[in-house]
Amino acid sequence: MTVHRGEIVGLAGLAGAGRTHLLEWLFGAEGVQRTATPGGSGAGGEAFVDGRRLRLRSPADAVRNGLALVPDDRKTKGLVLGASVLDNMVLAGGRKGFFVRRSEEQRAAQRWIGALRIKVAGLGQPVVHLSGGTQQKVVLAKWLFAGARVFLLDEPTRGIDVRAKAEIYDTIRTLAEEGAAVLMASSELEELMGLADRIVVLHRGRVAGQLARAEATEERIMHLATGGAN
Repeated sequence: MTVHRGEIVGLAGLAGAGRTHLLEWLFGAEGVQRTATPGGSGAGGEAFVDGRRLRLRSPADAVRNGLALVPDDRKTKGLVLGASVLDNMVLAGGRKGFFVRRSEEQRAAQRWIGALRIKVAGLGQPVVHLSGGTQQKVVLAKWLFAGARVFLLDEPTRGIDVRAKAEIYDTIRTLAEEGAAVLMASSELEELMGLADRIVVLHRGRVAGQLARAEATEERIMHLATGGAN
């Protein structure tokens, strides 16, 4: 599977097909690395960025190589709910030691708050009090703050309202337009067909086929997702 700069690639498949497993494996998530492939078959797998093979033994390795994961459950995997908006946004930003240039962090955070239209009472507001859509924007802002260039998005609009969905879609398109590579898993086929340049369909942990946007239909995606030939 290849994702180019400036491209949005959708990941489709039935529940259990391996979408989340693949994204978390690419991000070096703990536990997932012990099963070498999304299907857990034990076969090897490799990931490359700019032609360079990555050693992704932990999420820290992924972050250092410019990868970002927006997980399927923002409350348990993407945020520290009791922490502030600012502290969540700088989590992946590479703080070193106790000497933090707080004013620089605040200026950068305010810039992303404006760019993503994040409505908060202030940088010190705990994220637990934000709406689902606003929380998801804070997760995205965390990775923009960190300078990520490969975005792994797992159900990026799950549990948010229609207006927030539209704004998240705009952000994803902007990421691609600015040169990021986006690999996005979603159980909503309409969402994938509306956003993705290509759709990769998984079946039991393996790629069953790929469809360009112009040829993707719900029927063709479901045919591949249930084990049909491309």
